Amino acid sequence: MYFEEIEIGKVYRSPVTKPITGTEIDLVSQMSGMDLPGFLNADFARSIGFKDRVTPGAYIIASMIGLMAKQGFLAHAIWVKSTDISFRTPAFPGDRLSAEVEVLAKKEGKQGGAVTYRWKVRNQDDKLVAEGVNT
Repeated sequence: MYFEEIEIGKVYRSPVTKPITGTEIDLVSQMSGMDLPGFLNADFARSIGFKDRVTPGAYIIASMIGLMAKQGFLAHAIWVKSTDISFRTPAFPGDRLSAEVEVLAKKEGKQGGAVTYRWKVRNQDDKLVAEGVNT
């Protein structure tokens, strides 16, 4: 989807869900240097009150961008700014994530332009996992 096709106020939803796997959590955590026990060790995560190890927030955002790119909304975009990011419910191995965005504003530029959108990621139980605003 190109800048000209995007409508202010429109809500775009991911056409599929994204499963979160333990292998993905391992790879993202280790490759990024976020090799923290709450991400990598289920026993540790349970000892601090979680049901399993937790998916890093950065991977939740990356999954949202991937889901929306599959929908076409972010297929030609570059993420340059985020505000008001909030993580509401942890995502665990085995969860399936979906995403939606609502277009808040557009600003035309040299080649296309900037689009500001509010995003939400939900799990298979329709619980809000994370939300924020990106440009």
